[in-house]
Amino acid sequence: MLVHAPHGDEMSTAPPHHRTTSPIPSQTAVAFRASFALYRVGDDGAASTDGPGWERTMRWVVTIAGIALAAATGLGGPAAADQWDQATDSDNGPGTDNAPFHGSEQVHDLAALPGPLADQDWYLVTMHELSSYEFVVDGLTGDMNFVPDDALQLLAAGGTVLDTAEADGTGVLSMAWMRGPSLPPIVTAFVRVRGAGCLASCDELDRYRARFYETTYTIPRFNNSGTQATAILIQNATNRACTVRPFFLTSDGQLTGDSIPSPISPRGLLILPPNVPLSGSVRIAHTCGYGGLSGKAVSVEPSTGFTFDTPMLPRPR
Repeated sequence: MLVHAPHGDEMSTAPPHHRTTSPIPSQTAVAFRASFALYRVGDDGAASTDGPGWERTMRWVVTIAGIALAAATGLGGPAAADQWDQATDSDNGPGTDNAPFHGSEQVHDLAALPGPLADQDWYLVTMHELSSYEFVVDGLTGDMNFVPDDALQLLAAGGTVLDTAEADGTGVLSMAWMRGPSLPPIVTAFVRVRGAGCLASCDELDRYRARFYETTYTIPRFNNSGTQATAILIQNATNRACTVRPFFLTSDGQLTGDSIPSPISPRGLLILPPNVPLSGSVRIAHTCGYGGLSGKAVSVEPSTGFTFDTPMLPRPR
């Protein structure tokens, strides 16, 4: 029976004549030795690093660990093809069925299509009213180097461009947008990625990571009834300017008031006074990106001087 326990580099303390050379790369073996100490438990229940079977045991465990680590890090194998391009119903146009959900992460390539033609990837996104969203492209490999300004765009079902990404100068493309009170309350649109620098010479090594988030914040309680009054404090936690729009809802979820979109400077603070004479909850749409805001609602009871803080929360991943 084998027992393993995290005890630093205890494996290296075995007598020299019991140590073996691992057939896997030395750095993998070293990393494994630094994480686990291995013991062989005899029939009497005593653990030791001596005796028959120790050498075979250590070689077997370290070899399996090396195989698992190599598989996890992608060592030694070719890059996997983009399964969305390989499908009969591909993601190369508005007929795509690839609909990412909040928190989704996908790895795609822009390998040239037969012709050769430059590849492009389309995503189907569902948008609700009183909500905001973000689509991020990062983790570029190979010769991606997105060239045109329209490399990442949000398109209406008819093809109208609704929004275009902003580059942050570090190889990351980010596009954030929000949707106010609208009918119908739920619509679909497309996100399109195209314009890799390698164009029709891209191969399966020219990859990127795509992430999609709903970025809406919620405050479960505000109270501007009776003698209480609630102010909302919102801080921009990013180093770029963005826009915030709160929506005030009654206790049964009906929209009762909203503020006009308010710009907020990098690392700036926005304070919204208690101008909605009701109580209920708040949804906050914005273009600051997932996790880009922090804030709270502060309700004050003038008769006692007590204050009640309610945090502003993002949607969990």
